[in-house]
Amino acid sequence: MGQALEITHSDAGLIMAMHGPVCIALWRSKPTPQLIEVQVAHLARAVQRNPGKVAFMCVVAQTAEPPDDAERAASVKMVNSHGGRLAAIACVIEGAGFRAAITRTVLSGIMFVVRTPAPIRLFESVELATPWLGGMLGKVPLVTLPTEVALARSPTAA
Repeated sequence: MGQALEITHSDAGLIMAMHGPVCIALWRSKPTPQLIEVQVAHLARAVQRNPGKVAFMCVVAQTAEPPDDAERAASVKMVNSHGGRLAAIACVIEGAGFRAAITRTVLSGIMFVVRTPAPIRLFESVELATPWLGGMLGKVPLVTLPTEVALARSPTAA
């Protein structure tokens, strides 16, 4: 059986959660400095508890607008600060069309300046990112992750 999703922060703009060794940031709105601080703190705690064995999955919902320059720089700094203590980074940009294309372009630019030994990949869905993350974590079973992320987004979730 898979791990359960533990929601550690939830508001209108950002859900932070842990699913076994995967720290998840689910962005539902444009990143603000305050929400970036939440993401930074949650990832730091996850990495501190299990250095080298934690993956980060950043999911950008179709409703989320791209970050401003300061928030982009803070995201780069966050990832770079963990160096080899992150096992992998999966960036999921959901949706199709113009907005998703802009978000993918922005994220590609961020990935270009990230200097971390952790493998980074861009995906179109949580379903596509899950097997890759499981492999990066040593074949960790994450089969329930896509369903649990979908449930975390529901209006009745924490």
